[in-house]
Order: sequence, then C-alpha cells, then structure tokens
Amino acid sequence: MASLRDRSEYLSQAGQMQSQLRSTIQKLDQAQAQARREVSSLVSRSERALAELAEAILPDLNASTVEAAIALTGYRTMAVRNPAEELQKAQSKLRTQITERGQAIAQRLVAIEAEPRFQNRLLLRAPRTGTLVREIAELSEFRHPFAETLRQCEHPRLQRLLDVEYGLPSYSVPVWRLSYYSDWKAGDEIIEQMSEGKEKTFAEVRSEYLSARDAVAVYDGKLSKLRAEVASGEALEAEHTALVAERRALSEGKHPLQEQHEKMPEQFRKDARIQLERHLSELDLVMIGDRLAQAPQLDLLAKRYYGLRKQTEYLRQTSTQLVEGSKSAMEQTLSKLGHEVNKYQRPKYAGKRFDLTQFDKMRERDRRCLDMLQRQQQAQTAIIAFQAYEHGRLDEDFLWWDLVTDGKVKANYIDEVARFKALHPTYKYRRPKAKPSDEVSGEVAFIDDDGDAAVAVIDTFDSFHRNHQSDFS
Repeated sequence: MASLRDRSEYLSQAGQMQSQLRSTIQKLDQAQAQARREVSSLVSRSERALAELAEAILPDLNASTVEAAIALTGYRTMAVRNPAEELQKAQSKLRTQITERGQAIAQRLVAIEAEPRFQNRLLLRAPRTGTLVREIAELSEFRHPFAETLRQCEHPRLQRLLDVEYGLPSYSVPVWRLSYYSDWKAGDEIIEQMSEGKEKTFAEVRSEYLSARDAVAVYDGKLSKLRAEVASGEALEAEHTALVAERRALSEGKHPLQEQHEKMPEQFRKDARIQLERHLSELDLVMIGDRLAQAPQLDLLAKRYYGLRKQTEYLRQTSTQLVEGSKSAMEQTLSKLGHEVNKYQRPKYAGKRFDLTQFDKMRERDRRCLDMLQRQQQAQTAIIAFQAYEHGRLDEDFLWWDLVTDGKVKANYIDEVARFKALHPTYKYRRPKAKPSDEVSGEVAFIDDDGDAAVAVIDTFDSFHRNHQSDFS
C-alpha cells in the first residue's frame, strides 16, 4: 500500500508537475507551429511543381498538343471545349471586329469631313478671329453693363420689393406694419448702391433693374446657342482627331484590339493550363502512371508533383496524430491538476493525506508524450529532406512513405501506410544501395536488385518463403 504524504509535499510535487507539463505543452506548440510552416512550404512547392507539369503537358495550343494532353490525362472537358478550337474562333471573331472597326472609322471620318461645322472650323471657331468667337465676344460686351446693373441691385430683400411693387402707387403695405419699415430700409440701401451720388427714386431703380434683367435674359439666350454651336464643333474636331489617331494605331498594329489579338494565345494557354492543373490536382496520378512512363520528362515532373503531395499529406498526418492528440491529452491533464491544486489549497484540507503515485503516472504520460514528439520530429526531418522523386513509381504497389523516409520510420498511424500493409501482408521495402563508382565521384546513385531505385515488392507466399531472410519495415 502506498504511503500517504501531507499537503505541503503534495503541493510541492504538484507545482513541479505543472511546470513539467507546461514545458512539454510549449514544446508541442512549437512543434505544431513548425509543422504548419513546413506544410505551407510543401504546398507552395507542390503548386509550382503542378504548374510545371501542366506547362510541360500543354506547352502550346496546337491541335496535336491538345489531343495528346487529352489522351494522356483523360481530361474529357478539354475535348468537349477544345482550347485550340476556342482560340481559333476567338481570334477569327476579333479579326472581324478589327476589320469592321477600320471600316467604321473610315466611314465616320468621311462623314465628319463633309460636315460644314468641320470644314469651316477655322472660319467659325478660330481664336479671336472666328465668326462665332467674335459674336460671343461682342454679345458678352453688350451684356456687361446690364449684368453690372443686376450686380449693383443685389439684395436679400430685392425680390420681395418687386413682388409687393414697392416704389409704385400700387404699393399697399400699411405704415403700421413692421414689414413696411423693412421694405423702406431695403429700398434705401438698394438706391444707395445704384445712385452713385445721383438722386433716384426706387421706381427708377426698379425700372432700370427690370430692363437690365430682360436684356441679360435675351443676351444669355443668344450666348447659350452660340456656345452650344462652338462646343458641338469642338466635339466634332475632337472626335476627328481621335479617329485619325485610332486609324494610325490600326495601320501600325498598335490598336488595343490588335494587342488583345496578340495576347490571346498566351491568355488561352494560361486558362487551359489552369483548368488542366485543377484536373491534375483532383486526379490520382497512379491512374495514368503507365501513360506518363512513356514520356520520361513528364514522368519525372509527375513524380515530383506526386511526391510533394505525399510529403504534404504525410507531414499533416504526422503532426495531427503525434502532436495534436498528445497536446490535447496533456492540456487536459494540466487542467485537471490545476483544479485539484486550487481545491486542496483551501484551509479545510490542511490535514488531508495524499497518495503521490498519481504523479508517477503523470510523469510516465509526459515521457510517452515526449517520445511521440521525438518520433514526430524524426519523421518530419525525413519528410522535409526528401528530394529523390525520380526514384518513385506511379504505381498502386508502391509505398511512397518508405521511399520518403528510406524505410527507417514506422508509421502505422499514417492511413496510407496502415491500409497498404493490411492489403499486402508480405510487403517488404528494399533499401536502395549506392554504387561504389558513384561514391568515388562524390554522387550517390540508388539501385536495387531489380534495377529500380526503390521498390515496394509484393511477394506471393512462395516468394515470401524463398526470401524470408529479408528484413521488413
């Protein structure tokens, strides 16, 4: 039976255990953050590899290239909406638009040049000498004194005085009304503004103002028509200038439609590759591995992309299974211990005796967690370091995990590994060997007994018994 200890010793060991658990959780946090960064890096590399693969499969939009890409990848959507044919249709349509635009420009220029407003542009609108310009200047000069009269009569109460006919015999506001004295004051102020030292009555000022207002209205009407005519002519000239510039751009091949025509093949290629990338990203490349093998360069690019996908998947699962699960368990343990410490610090538990073997269990749990973390770090190091994609195979009977980790890391927590081992109980991994000649040259070449770089061998039971001395991973 375990010996019981007093509260002070319990709280002391509990505090040490809390510090140890927090330290472990911090290490798990750091490992998790590092794994996320490495996954992000692998995703970026994978996206670049996918773009390079799509570009290699579809380097241009020649009909033969597109057909070959469809046959290789099985991307039937591209066959239904063939980008090479779509490009030809779009370019043909755009060439028609360019031709029609050129014709429309020519026709419009002929129409503009036949317009009297354009033919007589200098006569009508030349600065200082044009007929319309001179008329506007003369009318503006004639209008000026009348406008000046209106300006001198400006007053907040002017319209009120006009409405009640102030200064005329018909003005009927009674003298006892306050508005009578306001009208009187406003009238005197307007007379003072207008008289310029001359004695005038408001009736005279009223007459001058109304005459000036009518004259300004007449002049404004005439000036408005003349200015509209000038603006219309200037707009016609501006349109002619723009059309001439557009015609010149067409003749020099610099028109926006022509530039669009030149950029169209590259844009269509870009769009087609994006669609192909989406298809390849959703496709299990093992399905077309035999086709890719017939084109060594494409096969190598496909293996690199596929390998990066595998690395990303492996690293995510490694972090999830070995770090996230452990971290959650440790956080629960720390939380439970914290509640107990808070509880037993109360005075009423001063005499309580405690069994401290629970801390041995916590230390064992912490040790196992650190072991899991070490396994994750070893697996992560191997996954990140792998670059020998050319040694892989796009084959259902090939386990990329063993190639990536050189068969050195056990990983039944990886779904693919567990499933593969379950389906192939006699599987063994043959570790590649270095050629002596390559070691001398400073480069290491990977070989195996069957001539492949790294092989996942599926033996029959007979071959298994013949090769039972081989090691298993």
